Amino acid sequence: MKLHGTIAVHVAGADILRRPGLFDRMRRAFGGEPDLRTGRVRASLEASAVVDGVRAALADLGATNAVSLVLDDVVLFQDRDRRDDDLGDLFLAFHEHSPAIGGAGFGLLRLAVEHVEAGLHVVLEVQARTEHPVDEPAVRVVISARVKAFEPRPGEDAEAYRARVEPLTRDATTIELARVSFDSFVHRVREAIARAMPEARAEVVTAQAQVVAGGRTAERGRGRERGRDGDRRQRPTDPQYDPHEAAYPNPMLGLLGGLMLTSMMGSMVGMMMSPGILVVDEGGAVLGDAADGALAAADPGGVDGAGAIDAEAGDPGVAEAGDLGGFDADLGGFDVGDPW
Repeated sequence: MKLHGTIAVHVAGADILRRPGLFDRMRRAFGGEPDLRTGRVRASLEASAVVDGVRAALADLGATNAVSLVLDDVVLFQDRDRRDDDLGDLFLAFHEHSPAIGGAGFGLLRLAVEHVEAGLHVVLEVQARTEHPVDEPAVRVVISARVKAFEPRPGEDAEAYRARVEPLTRDATTIELARVSFDSFVHRVREAIARAMPEARAEVVTAQAQVVAGGRTAERGRGRERGRDGDRRQRPTDPQYDPHEAAYPNPMLGLLGGLMLTSMMGSMVGMMMSPGILVVDEGGAVLGDAADGALAAADPGGVDGAGAIDAEAGDPGVAEAGDLGGFDADLGGFDVGDPW
């Protein structure tokens, strides 16, 4: 199960206008006013204002475990040593580079932190752009969480993982507590950003519980297969971008999805906890609500004793998982130096 939320932060901006052409000048000559809007907006936003405001908001929440800070294609900070409580180090790293950055506009700023509370492991990424489409916000906060009890343990193979987690997938209390806790966290992030950036307008766009249908090793026609080579990784600006999966790729995610779908279809308790849980494909595209027939259409992968993914030793997504967390290149992990 994945928990996924987004917050839109709107700031003041001005329409980006194109240069008038011949027909525009002719229209003006006859007293008309040509529409020179391009559909894009330049936000009155500086990188320092974003970093300072977000730092204050995250500190207010106690989310002070920094992951990375990337400005366009320049990595300003990356916590390769996985130190705790290092948001201040990220802040210092940014301001060491701020004289070179100056007040110039930027393409894409990405600031990521992780946080643990109420049994959830959360990765939060703030994305800010100087220029953006008129129907999109200047700042987007993408929040992705996993239930810690569902996360693989180091060295745990598929069979051991299934034996430990399968009973938990039948526990409606665990699922509901995770949903409520995540929804509360997303709204507290919005409130903290509103306090730290009073000139902006922050609104919660989504706060969802999701179950992934299908295994990681098979393409089922509805989503993208994401191989170990990373060629098909999501772009950070994709609507379904998952910062938790980018930072901590989970080789058991397909197996967990299969177990949860089977549990929901096979028990009254599962059906009772299904409303509000979305079924998504491997790329994050929504297939439907679990209570509206999406379970039957999803095909949990024929959970066949090992789950929705192949648990044989030759499966690189399972047996060779090794370190199940962090920036492990062998798992197709998070390389902040690559903006895509």
